[in-house]
Amino acid sequence: MLSLCMPEMRQRKVTRTPGSPSSSSLHSWVLLDESGTEEKGQKEEKEVKSETSWKLEPFRQEDLVVVPSSSGDEPDEELRCAVCLNWPKDPMVLGCPSEHMICRRCLSGNLCPLDHQPFAHIRPPQRAVLTMLGRVNVRCPDADSGCDWIGQKAHLEEHRGSCLQALHRCERCNALLRKSDGEMFAEHHQECQEPSSLISKSCTSDDELHHDDGLNNKKSCSRTADGRREAVERIISAYEQAEKINVCFLVDCTGSMGPHIRAVKEHIRFIVYRMRASLPSAQLYLSFVGYRDHCDQVQSEVLPFTNSVPDFEKFVESVRASGGGDTAEDVHGGVEEATKLDWNTNDAATRVLIHIADAPGHGSKYHNLSPGSDNYHAQGDPKGRNLEELVGKLKDNGVQYIFGHIQSNTEKMVRVLNETFPDYIQSKEMKNTSLVAEVVAASLHSSVSNTVSTLTSNMEASPDIILSSESPDWETITMDLVTLRQCRPVPDVAALYPGADAKLTREFDESTVRVAVAPLPFARGETRATRHARREDGSAVVVKHFMVPLEDEEEDEDGHHACVAAAPTASPVFGANAFESLFTLSEVSAIASFLADEFSKTREAKDKIRFLSSAAAWGAEVMPFNLEDALPTGEFRRFSNNVGCWEPDAPKTLMEFSRFTHEVTKGHLMVVDLQGVFSAEEGWILTDPCILSEDLTRFGSGNMGPHALDRSLASLKVLLDEEPVHIPAPAAAAVSMYTRDPSLGLPWGSYKPPPRAVATPWRPPHTPALKPEDRELRLDDMISLLLAPRHSGRKNFKHVILEEAQITALIEVARDTFMRQPTLLELEAPIKVLGDIHGQFYDLLEFFAIGGTPPETNYLLLGDYVDRGKHSIEVISLLLAFKVKYPENFFLLRGNHECASVNRIYGFYDECKRRYNVKFWKRFVDLFNSLPPAALIDSCILCMHGGISPELENFDAIRDLARPTDVPDTGLLCDLLWSDPCSDGSGWIEPDRGVSVMFGADIVEKFCEVMKVDLIVRAHQVVEDGYEFFAGRRLVTIFSAPKYCGEFDNVGALLEIGEDLSCSFKIHRS
Repeated sequence: MLSLCMPEMRQRKVTRTPGSPSSSSLHSWVLLDESGTEEKGQKEEKEVKSETSWKLEPFRQEDLVVVPSSSGDEPDEELRCAVCLNWPKDPMVLGCPSEHMICRRCLSGNLCPLDHQPFAHIRPPQRAVLTMLGRVNVRCPDADSGCDWIGQKAHLEEHRGSCLQALHRCERCNALLRKSDGEMFAEHHQECQEPSSLISKSCTSDDELHHDDGLNNKKSCSRTADGRREAVERIISAYEQAEKINVCFLVDCTGSMGPHIRAVKEHIRFIVYRMRASLPSAQLYLSFVGYRDHCDQVQSEVLPFTNSVPDFEKFVESVRASGGGDTAEDVHGGVEEATKLDWNTNDAATRVLIHIADAPGHGSKYHNLSPGSDNYHAQGDPKGRNLEELVGKLKDNGVQYIFGHIQSNTEKMVRVLNETFPDYIQSKEMKNTSLVAEVVAASLHSSVSNTVSTLTSNMEASPDIILSSESPDWETITMDLVTLRQCRPVPDVAALYPGADAKLTREFDESTVRVAVAPLPFARGETRATRHARREDGSAVVVKHFMVPLEDEEEDEDGHHACVAAAPTASPVFGANAFESLFTLSEVSAIASFLADEFSKTREAKDKIRFLSSAAAWGAEVMPFNLEDALPTGEFRRFSNNVGCWEPDAPKTLMEFSRFTHEVTKGHLMVVDLQGVFSAEEGWILTDPCILSEDLTRFGSGNMGPHALDRSLASLKVLLDEEPVHIPAPAAAAVSMYTRDPSLGLPWGSYKPPPRAVATPWRPPHTPALKPEDRELRLDDMISLLLAPRHSGRKNFKHVILEEAQITALIEVARDTFMRQPTLLELEAPIKVLGDIHGQFYDLLEFFAIGGTPPETNYLLLGDYVDRGKHSIEVISLLLAFKVKYPENFFLLRGNHECASVNRIYGFYDECKRRYNVKFWKRFVDLFNSLPPAALIDSCILCMHGGISPELENFDAIRDLARPTDVPDTGLLCDLLWSDPCSDGSGWIEPDRGVSVMFGADIVEKFCEVMKVDLIVRAHQVVEDGYEFFAGRRLVTIFSAPKYCGEFDNVGALLEIGEDLSCSFKIHRS
């Protein structure tokens, strides 16, 4: 390799390639005078190894099988990652309120992924936890290949180093072999001729390309360029293989699914157009599998894969939505038909199943429907087919599974399947048929990206690093003196024509500046991480460096290890040429800036484009990096890549710019990989572009060559020249929830409910009622134990210790009790009403002391028993115990926190997992799905947790709600749990929470008049005095968690409704 050149004087015009200025470089610098002679310096040649180098192939943590120890002890489930529930390889503890322990790879940004709260710090687990993790017994990950090793996790890496079945990857050609392959493994280096990586073999120095320094160097450079060309072609080949797509639409074709069947047929042309536009070589084959139920004469209809869109449309047009019988459908049969398709058609690497359904498969394992809603509730599929095995066949065949979510009753089925195949099925919202095209197109685009990742997974992955978006304390960070090299502006567009001297775009100025750099990066790309930085004058800049994590971690005072990544001394990708690569990025930015200025001369302000300039920097105390101005505030987006792919919603202006760069340079290059932010005043501000050129020896690793250039031109031709295909407008526009239309004739507002599949209304079970003795439930002992903290006056007790078996029995009996009472409870006064409790157990006990305990006092509680507070298990256990003991005196409604998706995040899941286990939490989730949502006291006081709904036209609408059920995203049940009054508006109003609706006082008055209700009692919102009236005292909000979360100064209230329906309040201050 030729030596690299370093200038001797600042601000001197230099036309030679800059070299690595790092003191740890493999090269000493060389300086040339104006005549091109060597003034001083020396060069060293790096010896290139000819032997094959092997690297142990990593295994997936989710594939790690944990086994009991020889003593039969089960491993502690508390040691699993709180996010992915796998055994963490690189655990860390977040400084969030719950101090979650998670895998490093499960963290992104500075918010806890579970409770979405900012964390103050990150630290490794205590030594004792790490020791316990190391003692977990595991099988060798290569057990399927014949290794029978079982041992402690701490010894796994040591074992894999000597395991004959462990996969090793050749660093030259990426071949995978095992030591057990014998001679093939030992002699592989004799046959290996492939270059080792895309970048490390590339010729990145312009001196090597344009300076005649002898025949040997010319031959070496030629070999290197050939190797890079071959490697680039492998990448392009992976994309084009991934763009061979087989997609099957698996659709429930029973009576309620007509709109979705039509949407598939009507939107398919848009989907095909979107794939062609965003994926230059897309080859799309389509299939359709429709299924119904066992009682139907035509149970399935199948179209094999075809590339004819008209044939696909004609087939789907012939499919009719009919049949169905019970609520559950023959999902087993539909998936079985999908497994029989020839997924090898088109030699497709991307294989996608789009499953659109509004009902689960047969068997209580897959749903919470009542037995009357599933003719095969107990036995499951009548033909004995196993749904997990069928889905497993699709997975083994490389099929990516997308589930179109329409109704909440399918959620359990998807959850059960994902428990068998973690994160395999991806759920997408498709309830609104107008979203089908966009969701399918985006899902296919994502699936192609996943396939590319799989096909190129033999490339060395970027190291894991920790990101932090916290603003650094600049007063504590030392300024470092660095030297900057910044490419001068391109002198003229002729410098970018084919055959132009490459030196014209590599002239630079050199200067010095002091910079303070944040200790942690806030973002990362494929090869570089980005950190906040400050110049000496206080201006904001960013630093971008190649990524290498710290290998030697030092312990702090508490015995913890550092969990950060540092800027490298040399990039693992670019090696000693790190600085040259950074300077090339500065050159690329300078060229992109020049072309953006030329493009913007004839554009309006909103369509102008500007690129941030980039300088290569180094210093005595810091490693090489690029220094750029910080992007303005705005949503950062990436719109295209460097192989011709565009995001579906990429703006036309950016597409026109890419084409302009190719035309104005006479076909020599194209600026791609466009990413940045939009400003209404400045237009598009972009960063980190790539340049495609036929000359693979220029413009760095982002230049993917002529093939990628052709792909980019093909994409732009479709996007800019062809007539776009639009999603067909629906036959009749849907009426918005917020649109007023007097002709609809509803008595309070202007809402027309969307058509819904008819759900099976609640019906009481036909089996005998469960009694506490049937489950050996010691109910009186449990109640006494839970009331003890109040009697003893121990306000700051830690926890009430309850046996898991007893709580499990309580849940089972309580669920049976709830299911025997109607969905709309019809109660009589006198009765006392409590609002949100949120795990504040001692305050609940105080309210029972104030108001009395059942059966002497009747109670109705409005929901939100769990989350936020520290004693959710005690709260819900006592309430359930009272419910089972006094079912006709004690009543519980459902709140929005009695829902898995909510209490999974806000504390209850963590409390269950910490004190018991995850399965314990899932039992409560099933119980919550059976709670009633509303109560009517003496036919004139309506009670619920959230509020009224535009779909609540009569009380039968509540009585007919299905139970058990999860909480849907919209609709009556959602509104009863989530809606809020709004004092600043009238009518139905868009919600502040982002879910359900808000309603004005006029809606309350009309509702009470039409429904003949005197008062609406609800909870759901913190109110300072514990209660608050609304709409002329026609609605009252009750909140019973004083000093809520320790952050509010509110009091709690109890509403007493007398026999004469008079209302009074009792206040409790915590």
